[in-house]
Amino acid sequence: MPDTAMPLPPSAGEATTRPRRRLIVVAPWPYHPACGIGGGVLCFELLRRLAHRFSIHFLCFDQVPHDREAGLRALGALCDSVTMVPLPAAEGGLADKWGQLSQVPLRLPREARGMRSPAMAAALSRLARQWQPDAVLLQFPQMAQYADDAAGAPVVVDVQDAALVSRFREWRSTEGVARRLTRLVAWLAWFRYELHWYARADGLVALSDNDHGVLRSFFPDRPCLLSPVAAEPRHLPPRGRDGYAAFIGNFDHAPNRDALEWLLGTIWPMVRRAMPSLELHIAGPGIPAWAADEARDGVVIRGFVESLDDFYGAARVALVPYRFGGGTKIKALDAMARGCPVVATPIGAEGLGVTPGVEMEVAGDAVGFGAAVLRLCQDEGAAMRLAEAAHRHLARHFSWDSKVALLAGMLEEIGATRREGAALTPPAG
Repeated sequence: MPDTAMPLPPSAGEATTRPRRRLIVVAPWPYHPACGIGGGVLCFELLRRLAHRFSIHFLCFDQVPHDREAGLRALGALCDSVTMVPLPAAEGGLADKWGQLSQVPLRLPREARGMRSPAMAAALSRLARQWQPDAVLLQFPQMAQYADDAAGAPVVVDVQDAALVSRFREWRSTEGVARRLTRLVAWLAWFRYELHWYARADGLVALSDNDHGVLRSFFPDRPCLLSPVAAEPRHLPPRGRDGYAAFIGNFDHAPNRDALEWLLGTIWPMVRRAMPSLELHIAGPGIPAWAADEARDGVVIRGFVESLDDFYGAARVALVPYRFGGGTKIKALDAMARGCPVVATPIGAEGLGVTPGVEMEVAGDAVGFGAAVLRLCQDEGAAMRLAEAAHRHLARHFSWDSKVALLAGMLEEIGATRREGAALTPPAG
């Protein structure tokens, strides 16, 4: 078993003799260190640490972009049980068209509809009745639709990326009447979906200040925890002048596809004209076929990469060119942890608490973004100062110990509240 699949030792001062609470985690896919999705890697690292406080029963769909068996092995080392449910077959033809038209009145956006599964609902109910968990943690918005299937157990939704924020931004940034109408319908569907299902939960978890504020505004009577992303800073590697510009993401995710389109269509041509020797390396699952057409302009399509340490270690600068999206951009944190200087848009820097020009270059337009890339590639001293400041910022503000303690405390408190309420309720009849 690789080291990355093993539980971490308890943190200093953590009680190891107290009985562990029971937690069911419900996810869209099996998490593991090489799953190819930043959110999945982050959630796996969270599981590693929660496993010292909870007996975890993991439930997910049987889908993963990379190495399913590695995922099963990694989860098996952490969890008391792992249950995988087949992903529903994709709808086509008239059924898909009806789904697109009906997503607003039915409160069922396309991504959530693709994960609507009676088998998943039944599996969650069965596990909840069998294990009587202290809490059920539903991770990612598309899994919130199972809030009523926990057999009475308290439910917390780990929102990760509030679609009512990110899809609104997507609509605002879209051009063209037809495309804007499509994006507006998608946002309205997500808006109705999240308003309904988040209100059914006993608690909510947000990754970014912005998402946290929005969720608290819409759900003032629900406990809402701000639980920022966390990372472990690595050793800062030396960087030369022969590295590349790096962009990585799961390109099945709409904000990543849009960022790639903007990067290749507008930003990169300007950078390439000013610095013809610089290459752009694109990595991650789901890279669209049209991106290959740009390979002749110094663009290298890497696809899945086994090691983020190697990918960012050989890069001169990391790019986070988001025009919309919610939550916190984990790829920015990953690069900062590995000493790679970052250029991001304001949305790409959201939730990181950075000062533009100190820990990260931040630019909201294509010209400014391209100029920042060139500045860091041409001034090694500036790039190193930025990377070192980002490294220090990460160590101060993105501690795993703090994140785990706050989340575990919320889960335990919600479970205790439910148990106390049940004890005070007189038996029926």
